[in-house]
Amino acid sequence: MKSGYPAVQDNDTVPTGRPRIGGTAVVGGVHLSTPTFGTASFWQLVVTGLALMAMGGTALVLSYVVLWTIGQITGSPLAEVQLQVLGPTAAVQYVIWQIVGNLVTFFLFLLVVRLTPLAAYHGAEHKVVHAIERYGYPTREMAREMPRVHRRCGTTLLAGILPAFLIAAPLLLVAPALAVVVVLLGWTFRYRVGALIQQHLTTKEPSEEQLAAGLEAAHRLLDDWRRNPHTDLSALVSLWHRGFVQLLVGVLTGSQLLHWAYQYLHIWLDWELWLG
Repeated sequence: MKSGYPAVQDNDTVPTGRPRIGGTAVVGGVHLSTPTFGTASFWQLVVTGLALMAMGGTALVLSYVVLWTIGQITGSPLAEVQLQVLGPTAAVQYVIWQIVGNLVTFFLFLLVVRLTPLAAYHGAEHKVVHAIERYGYPTREMAREMPRVHRRCGTTLLAGILPAFLIAAPLLLVAPALAVVVVLLGWTFRYRVGALIQQHLTTKEPSEEQLAAGLEAAHRLLDDWRRNPHTDLSALVSLWHRGFVQLLVGVLTGSQLLHWAYQYLHIWLDWELWLG
């Protein structure tokens, strides 16, 4: 094991002189970053943003099929609510149907992520970052024994704020006090819920090749940090190295394409029209 890379303690504090390492799974690999260096290319990050939106679109289509099926069985207009083509109806019923649709769509999105290689690269990212924080300079054996759940994963933040959008926002129309309770509970239990989502949906055990991709990114990042440990850069440049800007480009481009497709989704999914 190489020396010169101080390990991070279990309480997630960062030793003086080394920035906290950020990371994200990308298409075909792992992106690790500090404010001064990032390991993934511009296009790899952009394509990852596009891929995430494509997964979201896939989840929307699947949720329509699931909600349409449930609606046929129960007589509820869940698919119409999702497509926002339902006529006037009771507010409470509409809110319940909307919440069910939101939760089904979100779960299917997580399931789609789980079924893609991105989940395995996500697992590799977490294992490698854990190994860096514990040992300094990780080897394959060190990384393989690490857990897939990481406290600082963005999934934890999503687990804290998404209840506000998926459940609380619809509830504001009929039960504002209950909406506030949902927001508070979501934020309070974000670490527990985030850990469950990571363990069972957004990460999976990486293959040897996927773990090797994470280790390669880690070694490149740590070698760069050793050469340039105290480089001062502007906030915008640091954001670029973190990959946020490039991911955002991909997400925004994909969201525009998804919005265009969603406008015509009710036509494309009108099976009676297609079947003549």
